[in-house]
Amino acid sequence: MLSKPNVKEIMPKVGNRYQSVLAISKRARALEAQRKAKYDANKEKIKEGKEDYSEYVFDAVDRAAKEIVDGKVYIKINGQYSVTPGSELEKEIREVQEANKE
Repeated sequence: MLSKPNVKEIMPKVGNRYQSVLAISKRARALEAQRKAKYDANKEKIKEGKEDYSEYVFDAVDRAAKEIVDGKVYIKINGQYSVTPGSELEKEIREVQEANKE
């Protein structure tokens, strides 16, 4: 379960909760694949103690969510970017979120 950043923080970057969850899961799967490939390539060095194992231990879901919030990953829906940082849609989403908090 996400604690920080949560789905509500990701929504302005993606558009809605459903797309947020899909984006996080897709990016997390990509991170896992990258981690596995990198680990497999360096398995012998790790076993011999020549390389630190700690860089291969992380929560892919949390890292994926943080990358989306930080703007390191952009989301495409039907071939078009959903919401880019600073766009009008992002501003509208933030205004609605602020109004709902009050």
